[in-house]
Amino acid sequence: MYEQIKKIIQQKKNDIDDRSLTYFTNYFYVATIEKVIPENITLEELIDNVLYYASKIEFYNNSHRLAKKYGTDAKGFQEPKTKTIYIRQNLKESLKEIMIYHEIHHAAQTNRKNDRTGINQKGNLGRLILEAQTQYFAEIVYQRIHHVQFENKKIPSEELRMQKGGTILSSLHNYEMYDNLLSKLSILLNVSKTFFVTINYQYQKNEGLKQLKKLYKKAYKKYHLPWKFHRLLLILDHIYYTDLLAYLDNPEKQTILSGKETKKKYKIYPHKKLKCSLQEQMDNINRFDKDTFFALIKSKGNYKEFAKYIVDNTNREITKQHIESLTENLSTPQEK
Repeated sequence: MYEQIKKIIQQKKNDIDDRSLTYFTNYFYVATIEKVIPENITLEELIDNVLYYASKIEFYNNSHRLAKKYGTDAKGFQEPKTKTIYIRQNLKESLKEIMIYHEIHHAAQTNRKNDRTGINQKGNLGRLILEAQTQYFAEIVYQRIHHVQFENKKIPSEELRMQKGGTILSSLHNYEMYDNLLSKLSILLNVSKTFFVTINYQYQKNEGLKQLKKLYKKAYKKYHLPWKFHRLLLILDHIYYTDLLAYLDNPEKQTILSGKETKKKYKIYPHKKLKCSLQEQMDNINRFDKDTFFALIKSKGNYKEFAKYIVDNTNREITKQHIESLTENLSTPQEK
């Protein structure tokens, strides 16, 4: 299968260099064996999509125009104009390769009619889910190709661009906060993370978004959740956009990193403009964590698994006490 995929790519782009050919083949090989490609989309269609947006890979240093434009924290970009994937030169070798798969994945999930990616076909809808599943799958590709397994690790939030005081449980080398939220969504919707990969290929007629909404409505009813679908996406996108402002070079970067609130309101969601701060970001995460945890307890959902991913250390202790109390009550014989 691997060699067959390589031949298809070569036939479509006969001047592709060997390095780019290897990375592209790796991506499509893993996408095939992991069965994340929807049945109504062919492998060749996805290959055509990627080659439309990118057909070569280059590494850049801090003097490159992209570093000057976006800052030296940025790790990679896909530039349709030059059909090039640019990756920062000074990254670790493993992270370089992972970021290449990240950018290939973005290209595979982009709608050529409007250049929007994945379920994000209307305004800013679902960007955090888009980025989380992109990095998740990029690391799956790396693990399958190199026959390695990334261990789950607890990462103090001071290592991330967010408010201090929490712990993130993640197996990722990057985008840990997004992966943490994606893990919690997968528990809530009772799906694997590959579900989010698949729906982001299904951008035609917003089919992927419809599938996500349908599943969430079931969870909303089953667990008596406090927020409707679009309210939840607003919360998630506010978390994402705050992180983005703290990541790329922009006038608000230092304001965000200092813990202050932006003076400007940003279009976080269609018809919604909000200010951003790390404190508000953490408040949104904590609100999501606490409200979901107690809703799962009341509705006999998988609250124990969900509790593993709660970010704030204080809240983690509170949930631990709740779980211990509930376990003790269940194990104690009741008087008749």
